[in-house]
Formats: sequence, C-alpha cells, structure tokens
Amino acid sequence: MTRKSLLIFLIFWVGRLSSQEVSSIQQLIDRSAIEYLQKAHNLSALYYGNLQEGHPRTTNHPYLVSDQYTKSRLSYLQTIYPEAMVRLDLSRNELLVISPDFRSIVLFPDNVDYVDLHGNHIFYFSNVNLPGAPSAGYYALLHSGNCLILKNQTAQLMQKDNNSTTMEYYYTFTTKYYLFKDGAFQIIRNQRGLLKALQPHKKELKRFISANHLLYRSYTDDFLVRTIKEYEKISGQK
Repeated sequence: MTRKSLLIFLIFWVGRLSSQEVSSIQQLIDRSAIEYLQKAHNLSALYYGNLQEGHPRTTNHPYLVSDQYTKSRLSYLQTIYPEAMVRLDLSRNELLVISPDFRSIVLFPDNVDYVDLHGNHIFYFSNVNLPGAPSAGYYALLHSGNCLILKNQTAQLMQKDNNSTTMEYYYTFTTKYYLFKDGAFQIIRNQRGLLKALQPHKKELKRFISANHLLYRSYTDDFLVRTIKEYEKISGQK
C-alpha cells in the first residue's frame, strides 16, 4: 500500500470513531507536534515550495470562505502542524501556507495528507483511475462510512459585461458532489439523482427525508450526510 493510500485509509478509518475518541487522539498528536515544531522553527519542510503568483484585481476573492490565512490543523508529509496558517485557492486548486517570514507558499499537493480548514476535512484526491472518478484536486470529505461523499468547490475568473473602458473581473463558484458506492464514483446533482443511486431503498429514504424535513437545495451537505447514513443503516452496510 502506498503512503498516500495508507493516509486516505486512515482518514476514512478515523471517520468511524466517536468524536470524543477522535478529539483525544488529535490532542495527543497536537501536543507532540507543537513541541517538535517549536524546536524545528522555520526549518520545517512545510515552507519549501513555490511562491504564489499574483491574482488580477477582482471584485471578490477566489479562496475558500476567506482570503485571510486561517489557523488550521494540517498534515503534510505525515507531520502534523496543529496551528498552520493556511488558505485554499479555489481558482488554481492550490493550498497555501504563510511562512514565518510572510511568504505565500504553494504546498506540493502530493505531500498534503489532509487539512482541517473552515470546518472542512480536506485532502488531495488523486485516485483518478477509479471508475467514474473526478479529476485530481482538493476535496472535502463529508462522510466516510461504507459509502464516501466528496465535495469539490472551484472558482472561475469572469469579466463583467459593461460599457466602461476599464475591465472588471470577478469569480463565480461551482460546487460538485461525488458519491463513492460499490467500487465506483457517481456525481450527485440533485435529490432525484441521489435516490436513484441508492436503490433499492428509494421509498424508505423518501419517507426518512420527509419525516426529518431535509432540504437538498438549502442544506446540501447535511442532506447528503444524513441520507447516506440512513441508507447505510437500512441496508446493513454501516
């Protein structure tokens, strides 16, 4: 098993533990990691990489949630950085860290094990040879039971259509969801598509959705996670 495959396996395995167990394990790892990083200071391999290229001036930013660097829990080359200052560029598919001397460093994606950023557990997906697999990139892992749910967000640079001689640019955002079930990936575009993918339990799941007042469009992440968990429960796959 390759190092990357092992790390992805561990991510999915940790997802099966209780939140209390995960918290205890993470606290123990974080204490040791902080001790090590205090000794290593800025000699860490984390700060060796390419400098970020500049973006054009736009009316909004292309980063996940915030354009500010945010204190995050990052695993890079199997080393835990509990307080790394990180941001994710959705337009260039780049995870960036700010160094102690304030340089914006683009992390090598194959070295990123995972990062917990803005409430998302994000890793670099590169198993593109799996059936139906999406393209390589950073994905949020929403659920890791017998089925997996991945979320991918991207930003695209657009030009404003106006009569001004000065060109204005902005970013539009796209979110896609992928379900890994029975050895293959499927893109999930709506509630109907999800229920079709979860046959033969469509009727039971529709009753569950209705009884719990779940709304796909308004709360997509929660809808997908709760529906998949119920599917695993009634199908005996949990």
